[in-house]
Amino acid sequence: MELLHRALLSALGALSIFYALVKISLGYWKRRGILHEKPKFLWGNIKGVVGGKRHVQDALRDVYAGYKGRAPFVGFYACLKPFILALDLKLVHQIVFTDAGHFTSRGLYSNPSGEPLSANLLQLDGHKWRSLHAKSAEVFIPANMKKLIPRLVQISSRIQTNLGKTSLQTRNISELVAAFNVDVMASTAFGLGGQDHQEFAKWTRNNWGDFKLWQAYLALEFPLVARLLQYKSYAEPAMAYFQKVALSQMQEQRRRDRQPLQTLLQLYSNADQPLDDVQIAAQAFGFLLAGLGPLNATLSFCLYELARQPELQDRTRLEIRKTLEQQGGQVTPECLRELKFSKQVLNETLRLHTPHPFLLRRATKEFELPESVFVIAKGNSVLIPTAAIHRDPELYEDPDRFDPGRFEEEARRSRPPAAFLPFGDGLRGCIAARFAEQQLLVGLVALLKDHRYSPCAETTIPIEYDNRRLLLMPKSDIKLNVEGVD
Repeated sequence: MELLHRALLSALGALSIFYALVKISLGYWKRRGILHEKPKFLWGNIKGVVGGKRHVQDALRDVYAGYKGRAPFVGFYACLKPFILALDLKLVHQIVFTDAGHFTSRGLYSNPSGEPLSANLLQLDGHKWRSLHAKSAEVFIPANMKKLIPRLVQISSRIQTNLGKTSLQTRNISELVAAFNVDVMASTAFGLGGQDHQEFAKWTRNNWGDFKLWQAYLALEFPLVARLLQYKSYAEPAMAYFQKVALSQMQEQRRRDRQPLQTLLQLYSNADQPLDDVQIAAQAFGFLLAGLGPLNATLSFCLYELARQPELQDRTRLEIRKTLEQQGGQVTPECLRELKFSKQVLNETLRLHTPHPFLLRRATKEFELPESVFVIAKGNSVLIPTAAIHRDPELYEDPDRFDPGRFEEEARRSRPPAAFLPFGDGLRGCIAARFAEQQLLVGLVALLKDHRYSPCAETTIPIEYDNRRLLLMPKSDIKLNVEGVD
């Protein structure tokens, strides 16, 4: 009986300590006197998100809409972790552009000694990131990105072969687009040739392994402990596969002479300040990690929107055909520059269906907002709610409507730069944004040039998002009717 009594007292004591720690964590913004949404016990301001009942973009959008105009930022809790949620576009501009030196960290977990491929630009912080970014900036210059266009065009030709010239048919657009983007990643990031990319595609789907959100959360909160315990973010077989492929391709490329520059592996290897092979492999993996999902979603969403507005689809196709005719039927850098309306269509897709619903920054030094009493403390994590900004009715009239006219030059100039950040920007923006834009344009050209898309009985209208994903992805594959056009 005494043993049971002690056990109950111990359990009660542990629960009391746990409750006190939770209350202390959820009292951070109150102690600092910062305006904030009252948090729910354990869940903070993301109740329903962890269980998949709503998407994280909806949680951020609710707070953004409720507090915008009352302060430049508000306190926000993701479970027990406090974040600053930026509301004012002037503050967003300072964080991303003018004072980006105060926010060069993301605060993501990486463990290069245990997971070498986590030493990529996306995950690293501090001096390691600064050194790597300086070397990578040399690789992702416009001239180098142009050199990759012929390879993109070659890969995109498989879309035409896949679709053929048959009459009306129902196709899984998500699968069609994913096959193209996987081929691009396998070829341009990892140097794989025209061989079957089935194994590569398999590991792109399984690189997270037995992912558990709570483990990832603890790794973010206690990175030193996670490294001591050798916590792995990704499936070890997948990491072994991607590292082996990258290293073997670099060895093979060095055995050849005078081959055209067609892969990121080559560009990194030929840089004035080359990385070692494992570091280069990590950048190839980071490119895959950051790009594949958003590119798949963007092209799929784009075709979905054009299928629902055939007049916009016809206008886009007409521009593509006229431009190709002027360029002798070839997709060249000049051709891509002339596809102005097609770019507007893609930008409007990125606005309405923003792949990354927020940007993450961490203050590396104290930042006092000019002409105010507000201070972002060193170590504070900052969320920039891009999806909420992209659907702000004060910036985009009737924001839930798909309208490429929003990205005509005059309309763009009327909005502040921070009103549109699909790839981030500034020091921690996507360094491969130019390549991603090329890939999207080349893919759209191949998809639309000779084929028309329309909704079918299996098309989900309105579109539904997968609430279990941090990225904005369709809940189920997008399916459309497809037919050839003369």
